[in-house]
Amino acid sequence: MTQQSTQKRIENKLIGLEGVIVNFRIGNKSPRFRQVILRFDNLPPGVKPDNLIGHVVEIQWKKKRFRGRIYKKHGKKAVRAIFNKGLPGQVLLGNTKVVVIK
Repeated sequence: MTQQSTQKRIENKLIGLEGVIVNFRIGNKSPRFRQVILRFDNLPPGVKPDNLIGHVVEIQWKKKRFRGRIYKKHGKKAVRAIFNKGLPGQVLLGNTKVVVIK
């Protein structure tokens, strides 16, 4: 099996994958509201958080949608995503959906 076909199979498994927001990325002085730490607990077998880098995620909160991009791994099981606009603090309360769309 070639490298490209393996990559395509992984890509197809990741679309529609749901995750949760762990927290904003926090520095020494203040949180960065555009950067969020995400965790995907129900990863398919054979898929690591490294495979999520570069994918587009969407957070749905109330009637608003925020799109961002996963850009880096964070620890063993989490990833970091950056968004065009800052997210409201209420997204941390747990009633939000994080979905991989591309």
